Amino acid sequence: MPSIRCRLWRLALRVVRRKQRFASVQALHEEIRRRRLAGRAHPSARLCARHDINVARVEGMEVYTVSPRGAPNAGRARHVLYLHGGGYVFDIVRQHWDFIGKLVDALGCTVTVPIYPLAPEYSYREVFGCLQPLYAQLRHQDPGMDLTVMGDSAGGGMALALTQLLRDSGQPQPQRLVLLSPFLDATGENPGIDALEPLDLMLSRPGGIECGRVYAGGDPVTLAQVSPMRGDLRGLPPVSLFIGTHDILLPDCRLFRMQAQERDLPLQYYEYEGMFHVWMLLPMPEADAAFAQIVRAVLADEAGTAGERAVPEAVADAA
Repeated sequence: MPSIRCRLWRLALRVVRRKQRFASVQALHEEIRRRRLAGRAHPSARLCARHDINVARVEGMEVYTVSPRGAPNAGRARHVLYLHGGGYVFDIVRQHWDFIGKLVDALGCTVTVPIYPLAPEYSYREVFGCLQPLYAQLRHQDPGMDLTVMGDSAGGGMALALTQLLRDSGQPQPQRLVLLSPFLDATGENPGIDALEPLDLMLSRPGGIECGRVYAGGDPVTLAQVSPMRGDLRGLPPVSLFIGTHDILLPDCRLFRMQAQERDLPLQYYEYEGMFHVWMLLPMPEADAAFAQIVRAVLADEAGTAGERAVPEAVADAA
């Protein structure tokens, strides 16, 4: 039985017609224009009061570092590079900053948050042209750090693609990947999406395909940098993946699970019954359950066990 808060969030998503923003190419671009005018979210006063926040620039990209308040070195050994979602076209939002604050509190870690360039103004080429130097800088600052690359939605796909690029260029891998409702294939070709369209409260195939198209910047969307599950999965770090069964990205995540098994990629797979896209960022018990497992994945290397599936009973136990 979904919690009261979960049911309220579902109702709110229907009332604001969130899904309509991805219902067509035109609707997506109208939403992009609206969001550009509104501007992006900045760390809240509460987040700034609770944590030390620094801002720098890497390759012209604004980069935030969020650390435990009053203990500048406490979180240095454990580090999270967090790549926010938004379909490659939308900027960071308040829920991302709230989640990042929770990570710092729960893990005692430092979180680096790049405000990467957005499509359609920029493409994956500019994004990774910024992210790869940032990653190299983090490693140079502390070669021995315990580094997790984490991302939600498009940021999850970006995280997987980044590790593929690091492997191919001979750079050291992070200790682990944590992918939250990840956007793994921008083609929208998976036939399983059709059955989930009526259940998904946030995403729709036409908008998702357009997000991938503009992010590809004229190149094929089948490129691994845009659709990373179509790339080589060998030699990558252990992965923890979280997905809900009312998310149109579910079929690709299930396919990724099969690919991981075939290619010996260590995968800890969590599938939450009835949950929608990026539910783990919202204030509700089902998000708390996922967050507890996210923390354990970072602290205890849960990603080293392949193929586990979180069933409703496991969700209740985690809460």
